[in-house]
Amino acid sequence: MPTIHELTVKTGKGEPDVMAALDALITSDYIHWEGKPDTANIVILEGWEREGERPKVDHRPAPANPNNTDYWTQY
Repeated sequence: MPTIHELTVKTGKGEPDVMAALDALITSDYIHWEGKPDTANIVILEGWEREGERPKVDHRPAPANPNNTDYWTQY
């Protein structure tokens, strides 16, 4: 697990923003964190988005053109 400093560098956010994000993950039961100053104590409880929280993907039907030239001719 990266340190708080590494998280601020890699995300480009300040320490208060990183801590707020980690607190939100604790509240949502994605992580458990005892001994808050040290990120080595973080335990990941759920490593992916829950089904209800995933963004909806618009499934479009396949194009009717069987030779697939639209990609090359429509731009």
